[in-house]
Amino acid sequence: MKQLLRFMSSVVLIAMISLGVMPMAKANEPGAHVHGMATLEIAIDGAAVQINLGSPLDNLLGFERAPRNEKERQSVKAMALRLYQADTLFIFTPAAQCRLESTRLESAVLAPSLLAPAPDSGKSGDTAKADTSDVHAELAATWHFQCAVPQALQGVEVHLFQKFSSLKRIDAAVVGPKGQSSAKLSPKSTRLKW
Repeated sequence: MKQLLRFMSSVVLIAMISLGVMPMAKANEPGAHVHGMATLEIAIDGAAVQINLGSPLDNLLGFERAPRNEKERQSVKAMALRLYQADTLFIFTPAAQCRLESTRLESAVLAPSLLAPAPDSGKSGDTAKADTSDVHAELAATWHFQCAVPQALQGVEVHLFQKFSSLKRIDAAVVGPKGQSSAKLSPKSTRLKW
């Protein structure tokens, strides 16, 4: 059942992108990588909610390359820990009783062990997976939630600005049972309603 819901969420997101509701910027497109800005995509399908965040690493870390020393590796792990605490990042309508099912973090310049949900026992010298000499690095995060009372779900409060002070604007798009909508979020405007 869980795989079916994830598949359905993925289909909804693909449909949103192909219909132009959620334009996905490529790293090499002009204007695609803007410091201070991120994209948030929310797909609601019955009791399943999927949230995708795309952000320049600079918004989340203050640098956008593989960490060069232990202090920077610790910064990456601290960022990942904040992103795994999705219940502090996204506050859904309480009556909907939404709970986190899974989290996935990915970046072309950060070793997967640095983005792991728990302290790892790997080498502290983990580096990038690819050549990143001329890359404007991004982080992609995906959260899957299940809501016990989906009919009560009316919106979400986005607390990413409080956790990442370099983030200044989030372009958000929502597809759900009430249709499609979009909004620009800022530190002073953090609520999405549908």
